[in-house]
Amino acid sequence: MKLKNMRLVKIFVFAIFSLGFFIPAASVHAESESASSSSQDIAAKSEAAALNEAALKLAASRNYEAAVEKLEEAAAMAPDNKTIKNNLYLIINSYAVSVSKSDPRLAAELYEKSAAAEDAPYNIYMNYGVFLSNNARYEEAGVMLDKALGMEKFEKNDEVNIRVNLGMVYFKRGFFDEAIVVLEPAAENFKSAEAYYLKGRICYTQGKFDEAVDNLEASVKYGKNGEYSKAAAELLKKVKKEAKVEGNFQSQSLYHFKIQFDGEKRSDVKVDKVAQFLEEAYNEVGSYFNHYPEAPTQVIIYSKSQFKQASDSPVWVAGLYDGKIRLPLNDILTNADELKKLILHEYTHAVIFNLSRGYCPVWLNEGFAQTLEGEGISEKQTANLKKQIAKKQIFDMKSLEGSFMGITPESSVVLAYDQSLSFTGFLIEKIGQSQLVEILPEFSHGKSMQQIFEENFYSSYEKLQAEWYESISK
Repeated sequence: MKLKNMRLVKIFVFAIFSLGFFIPAASVHAESESASSSSQDIAAKSEAAALNEAALKLAASRNYEAAVEKLEEAAAMAPDNKTIKNNLYLIINSYAVSVSKSDPRLAAELYEKSAAAEDAPYNIYMNYGVFLSNNARYEEAGVMLDKALGMEKFEKNDEVNIRVNLGMVYFKRGFFDEAIVVLEPAAENFKSAEAYYLKGRICYTQGKFDEAVDNLEASVKYGKNGEYSKAAAELLKKVKKEAKVEGNFQSQSLYHFKIQFDGEKRSDVKVDKVAQFLEEAYNEVGSYFNHYPEAPTQVIIYSKSQFKQASDSPVWVAGLYDGKIRLPLNDILTNADELKKLILHEYTHAVIFNLSRGYCPVWLNEGFAQTLEGEGISEKQTANLKKQIAKKQIFDMKSLEGSFMGITPESSVVLAYDQSLSFTGFLIEKIGQSQLVEILPEFSHGKSMQQIFEENFYSSYEKLQAEWYESISK
């Protein structure tokens, strides 16, 4: 079960200005050198104006590359002309926005080029910051968005956008107090549904249920049935249900985690042992994926009955990650090895969520999580897979990209997990662990598994699945 981040992406349309030069009549000088210089200045300004007009026409037809070249030439001829510079920045910005998904490397180069200029407008920093955030470069994104926010004379909608995106960046980095401070004016002054929604998410993450409810209700009120209003309404139901169980839970902060638990059941749910295994998982899983989330991961420990009440998950669910790690434990779970495996499994989901922003196919997510448990596919599991392939009762891997929650009966759930582990192991052996790990951020850019197989590995679902069948049947 996954809770996807809302992507706070905005495309901006900017006014681009045509040049109208006022050229005063040249004074008559006795010196021919001065007259010649004045004549050259007039010619340069005239040529710069012509280049500017040509660039605007090219930009109107979306030929941004050629438009930028002409404006750079015009700026070199008329370095003091603010209109030419402004057009150059705005067209570079439009160029970067247009290629941000298809060619993110070029987009980054264009934004970097504009942001390096001393007199770049706030729009450049704003859009560059959003771009960086969408590519999970949160620290750099914060610098750009903070710079945009520090500039004066921006539009109301742009201020809201900057604050919401900067708030999201702080949230992703675990700077919750800073996020609330940035979001507060957007919520209170402009009644932004996005800002209220994000404040609600932050309070919910912190376990501040009353404040979460207040902000989410405000988002519903001011959202006018838009996407954030609907998202807030959905989260509001979840918050109210969990608050009944977790409202009086205690919390304990570690270096990389924040644990919440029922204080009356502290010994039963093994808080100290969970804390030890979580920090070990941070290093082990982080090393495997070469990724260490900056923000602390939220972990909630329940008794079995509390877990069922809070999550309403199927009976076969041993643990859950939905933005928070949820562990149903009590005094019957005495096997430390099993507890460690459960924590490794769920923390792997947290890291993959962070890398892919929640868009990783579930079979790959579960395959990695089981792989990190350490045992790999057993002979018994492989024999069962071979049997199901022969009977043609195997899942097509494409059908396992979504949640397993709706799969029935439980034997089919077991098969889905076994397939995920086996197919992921096959890909690791064929393609390589590091290569498979490296594709995870690409899901956040909207790429499908099929696209990635074709573009990165020059293969397809069908071909790889056929090879996997063959490897099992040997």
